[in-house]
Amino acid sequence: MSAFELLVVALAVILGSLVKGTTGLGLPLTSVPVIAFFVGVQDAVVIMAAPTAVSNAMLLREHRKELRSTEGLLTFACLGSIGAITGAWLLPRINDRFLFLLLALLLTSFLVWRFTAAKPTWSPSFQKWGKMPVALTCGVAQGATGISGPLVAAWFQGLGVSRERFVVSNAAIFLFAGIGQLITLIATGQWSNQRILGACMAAVVVAVALPFGIRIGRSIDAARFNMAVSTIITVCTISLLIRAF
Repeated sequence: MSAFELLVVALAVILGSLVKGTTGLGLPLTSVPVIAFFVGVQDAVVIMAAPTAVSNAMLLREHRKELRSTEGLLTFACLGSIGAITGAWLLPRINDRFLFLLLALLLTSFLVWRFTAAKPTWSPSFQKWGKMPVALTCGVAQGATGISGPLVAAWFQGLGVSRERFVVSNAAIFLFAGIGQLITLIATGQWSNQRILGACMAAVVVAVALPFGIRIGRSIDAARFNMAVSTIITVCTISLLIRAF
């Protein structure tokens, strides 16, 4: 890539890191489409796998005290890891447009429910039986597209949890899924020297920019936080629909 293209990618990673630090999601959503424009979807997904894992490890450390009150998180994260391994294996074998369309339809359904329901929280029965398929779907999306944040965000936003629990839950799940994704990418020989270099550069940018996003997140109230999350999910849904067609 040229110097200008590298600058554009760096700005996308910085913006994604700021959003990630503030809301707990947004890094792959912002950076993968931009990187994919220059080097292709598969390269973009592989390059952002390690930096995304770094960002989640940093957020998990930042909000580690909240882990004590996150029931069922370990089960969700483990199921997500299994899904991520499957998704990473499918990465070179499945049509990107099909995955983007499927994710967009799922998110559209959530947004319709979110903005029309009198009480936008999952019912106890849905929380019980919906956890496993949602976790597996999130993992597959992470492994195959690098974009699972909106699905995880939709699930935890529907639970009505606090900002801190929302962020740490997302970080833990993404980290588990990301580790499974990385292991599979290595085992299936999907790393090249160019991809490794790109991943290292992006990881450095994330490590520098993410703390500023964390500071921003501490200063916003619950209503603004929920609106920010819903906005990110909406933008991502529109982006996925555009990429699918």
